[in-house]
Amino acid sequence: MPEDVNEDGQVSSLDALTIINELNRQTQGDQSVNNQADGRGRMTDVNNDGRNTELDALMVINRLNRGDNDLNDRNPTNELPDNNGQDGDRDNDRNQDENVDNDEVENENSDVVLAWNDLFGEILADTDGSLQTPGYASRSMAMLNLAIYDAVGIATNADDADTFYDYPIDLSGNTGLSAEVAASQAAYTVLSSLYPDQQEALDAFLETSLDGTQSDRTTEASVALGSEIGNTILAIRANDGSQIDGTYEYTEEIGYFKADPLNPDVPAWGPSWGNVDTFAIDSVDEFSPASPPDLTSEEYAESYNEVLELGSLDSEVRTADQTEAGIFWAYDREGLGTPLALFNDVLLQVAEQQGNSMEENAALFAQASVAMADAAIVAWDTKFSEEFWRPVTAIHAGDDDGNDLTEGDADWVALGAPNGEDLTGFTPQFPTYISGHATFGGALFASLQEFYGTDDIAFDLVSEELEILLEDPELQEAYGLDLDDAVRSFDSFSEAMAENGRSRVYLGIHFDFDDTVGQEVGSAIAASVAADFAVASTDDSTGNNQNDRDRNDGRNDGNNDRDRNDRFAAIDAALTDTRF
Repeated sequence: MPEDVNEDGQVSSLDALTIINELNRQTQGDQSVNNQADGRGRMTDVNNDGRNTELDALMVINRLNRGDNDLNDRNPTNELPDNNGQDGDRDNDRNQDENVDNDEVENENSDVVLAWNDLFGEILADTDGSLQTPGYASRSMAMLNLAIYDAVGIATNADDADTFYDYPIDLSGNTGLSAEVAASQAAYTVLSSLYPDQQEALDAFLETSLDGTQSDRTTEASVALGSEIGNTILAIRANDGSQIDGTYEYTEEIGYFKADPLNPDVPAWGPSWGNVDTFAIDSVDEFSPASPPDLTSEEYAESYNEVLELGSLDSEVRTADQTEAGIFWAYDREGLGTPLALFNDVLLQVAEQQGNSMEENAALFAQASVAMADAAIVAWDTKFSEEFWRPVTAIHAGDDDGNDLTEGDADWVALGAPNGEDLTGFTPQFPTYISGHATFGGALFASLQEFYGTDDIAFDLVSEELEILLEDPELQEAYGLDLDDAVRSFDSFSEAMAENGRSRVYLGIHFDFDDTVGQEVGSAIAASVAADFAVASTDDSTGNNQNDRDRNDGRNDGNNDRDRNDRFAAIDAALTDTRF
């Protein structure tokens, strides 16, 4: 096991400390190392890249977090290249396999981007409930797809790869790289760290994804590349602020966010998520919207009275189709993986339908997921900066808001988001403005518009929310629905974007301005992020077919997480947080 640095038969904190001590002994700028010459107890070049770096320590930490520290109980598909070259049989196998047509092997595999994102959807639903938040899900999706995107880019066009992050990787002397293997290993590395409770499923999936792959230099180099990419991204995002839960203190002041009166024990989520480091945009400030309408304005009264009628549990104006749409997009209940699970399904559906290549999917999924991750940060920054109240508390206090055009109703109950229990009127516990659903949807569907260069692509989508109703006729009847299936069809991306945002008004949990402004913010973020991604070219003679796109100059220059000192800080924090 490469992570057993001191060769004592187990992986422990001492192994990580050995690497840290070695790094401290090295002079900056001279990081070369002969791993074999280090001697017993000093095998510090864990990832076998010829250098001692912080990534070697992080690989030890990741192994510790996964808990698979027994040398006799390893996943053989996750082995790194043999550092010592002492396995004669293995070397002979390498020589015999050098002439294998790797393209033939790779063509036998399914699209690695679709495969790992399909698995990601399952992980979102199956993971521990504390990880089923829209912020954590969007961050994880972005990290996963950036790992895949950069792995595909480097493996496809090593000399001139168009990657999101920079990597200190020397590819000279390599015998070729497999994009599929590198991307699978990168995806596995990221998800193993983010979802340790899913390690068994991840191990099995990686083994299946690599099944039939030749054990040769190409495979070994590709595994090493994927590991380094995954671990680099984990190190960059290690101290991005996502670990801070934050607390929120409610106020009784009119117009401010309050606890859901029907579910007062549900805590507020995400008061600190707006402070998480963005991925591609420079800051949240450039996308922060204007404040919501004043409580005494006619605009506010119109929005208030609309949701009062349209979003109530016993609404007489909401149609069955509108009720169906509200439930279709909901995904607020634990076990469905947050709305990101459905948005991931959108990407999978459209990508397969349009017949994308693997390289195109790598760019599309990275572009859309980064846009959604940054959209979440902007949305939650806006929510807890504005602290605007939800419709249910607004309507209960409608007589006290200073607006003669609003009439309060202390008994008003929203249709509410399905939450898996026999409760009606459930409202997610974070401020209303702007709508997270609408902002996510704006980022997603505008990314699709940007990628395909058109809005006019029709597609069908299945919702697990409706599948639940199909299995429960009594619940379906209670909603006033008579469903034939769990599918809704859309003629364009903008139609789906609009219905997704509007669905929250049908449920009575958002005002219309939460929706429309959220869509605008998400769309603007998508347009800004699009320039950071290009489809990797598989034709070296033509180069990258989108390399001429303007890149976000501030991303690489301003991202100080890449600096050596900050990466040491990421390792130190990881060591502090790890239980040995």
